[in-house]
Amino acid sequence: MPRVPQGRTRRSLPPTPSSYACEVPPRRKRNCPARVATSFHSNKTRFTLRALRSAVCSPKCPPLRSICVPYRAITDLLGERRLVVVSNRAPVDVRRGRERRLVPTVGGMVSALMPVFKAAGRGLWIAWSGGEPAPKAREGVQLPPDDPCFTLRRVRLSERDVSGSYYGFSNRGLWPLSHYFVGRCQFHLEQWQSYRRVNEIFARVVTEELEPRDLVWVHDFHLATLPGLVRSTHPDVPIGFFWHVPFPEPSVFGILPWRKPLLEGMLGSDVIGFHVESYARNFLACVERFLGIPVDHDRGVVTLKGREVRIVAWPIGVDAEEFEALARRPEVQLRAGRIRRQLGSAHMILGVDRLDYTKGILERLQGLERFFEQSPAFRRNVTFFQIAVPSRERVEEYRRMKREVEEAIGRISGRFTSEGWVPVRYLYRSVPPAELAAHYVAADLALVTPLRDGMNLVAKEYVASRIHDDGMLVLSEFAGAAEGLPEAVRVNPYNVDDVAAQIRAALTMPREQVSERMGCMRARVKKEDIRWWLRGFLGEFRQRNDAHTVAVAVPTVAKRRRTSPRGSHPIQPLPRARPS
Repeated sequence: MPRVPQGRTRRSLPPTPSSYACEVPPRRKRNCPARVATSFHSNKTRFTLRALRSAVCSPKCPPLRSICVPYRAITDLLGERRLVVVSNRAPVDVRRGRERRLVPTVGGMVSALMPVFKAAGRGLWIAWSGGEPAPKAREGVQLPPDDPCFTLRRVRLSERDVSGSYYGFSNRGLWPLSHYFVGRCQFHLEQWQSYRRVNEIFARVVTEELEPRDLVWVHDFHLATLPGLVRSTHPDVPIGFFWHVPFPEPSVFGILPWRKPLLEGMLGSDVIGFHVESYARNFLACVERFLGIPVDHDRGVVTLKGREVRIVAWPIGVDAEEFEALARRPEVQLRAGRIRRQLGSAHMILGVDRLDYTKGILERLQGLERFFEQSPAFRRNVTFFQIAVPSRERVEEYRRMKREVEEAIGRISGRFTSEGWVPVRYLYRSVPPAELAAHYVAADLALVTPLRDGMNLVAKEYVASRIHDDGMLVLSEFAGAAEGLPEAVRVNPYNVDDVAAQIRAALTMPREQVSERMGCMRARVKKEDIRWWLRGFLGEFRQRNDAHTVAVAVPTVAKRRRTSPRGSHPIQPLPRARPS
């Protein structure tokens, strides 16, 4: 069975607070050492590193120490190696005006890896910049400009390749396939050829830049064949690959006409990571079925041409400390108060998503409409606020979805609006972190109901922002985050009546139970944050490169155990879980 990090034991939620025993205690007052903060600036962006040391004590669970893993511990795992990150999108976008500017992008990977590069003092990031950089871009860009700690090597891609690989095969083939939207899949030979060509272009850039003792970390489904291409020219370089979206079962993945070369390309890695154990198990099943390669399910190992490829599950986290710090800012608190006053209702429900059919926004609105139908007492007392971040606006399918969402909002507002109250507020734009944190603080309930999602970091960001252990999370059972947040109110997003019922249950839940559940979730989100994820996955490289390290089996998510009182995460052998 693929390895997953040690953690908690999943258990069903009891009906009453008195019988509810959480493994991580609710937050309580304690004396905390002062925060240690270091930061560096790059034009309009500020990257912050804080080391939080605190203890949480409870009779029901062991104390929790070192909630945020220091970045120095992560760089110690690299040793003398240089980290080479390869991704489709760059950490900066090229903005053209009177002069070209590099504008930092917002994203979990950027904020997570920047302090790693800073602590290590060097690194390389290879990515497409979103445009066609000048030929001299081969020399690379030192970032941040005022205090460089890594080099960005931008990859040149033609408009034809971007259209065929990114907008074509990746977003109209692999994206819907991974999220089980088989009816939306489009597979065209010319788009597959563009996808392969883009991966070959990336591979050439990687091989040009490689130095002895480099460690290569490739990210996501846009570059799935890249590890195999690099392996063919550099058989000894350590390569890791992380698949950030769901990996489907063989019956779904088998629809892909080019399933074999895609799997073979991924297996050029030494370590392949997924967010949850079920995705890793699906990958192993696909390798066994479509390639006929020996698979050790107990150890999570694929043996290929004398090499062992390890399959692991490490759920990505968020910068919980940063969201907590944002939520404590006076200006964020004031903004949250203004948001509530503008809504003019007793309760605020929040949805935050990219505008994508996998996020279930239309189905969520149908559930909200049913909620207002069945619960007239909540009319005028509840307002739903949907933030939709623009996504893939060049694709007609996404433009059509935007129209459908706006029509649904108009229908609900037309049915239920009364004097001084509107049931749905809608914001269609990107939101800066402080503004997003204000909405997290203002909301009594977060409605996170994707139809399928690799992880969903909005759920964890909302939890991290609830500094008073209040508020409740209604979470889709088809989101990867659901495996790590069992205290959330689970919902089937395809069931309109279930969505309505769980909204009502969350709004009427006793305050003590809300506090206990949120306290457990928040402590876990703080512990298993983005640094914990980095430390865990990079630790797999260290194991791979230790000739005397024995491959270790790791439990399924359902068999996780609470770690030691010191908060360490040792990987220990445990038996394979019985199939569900």
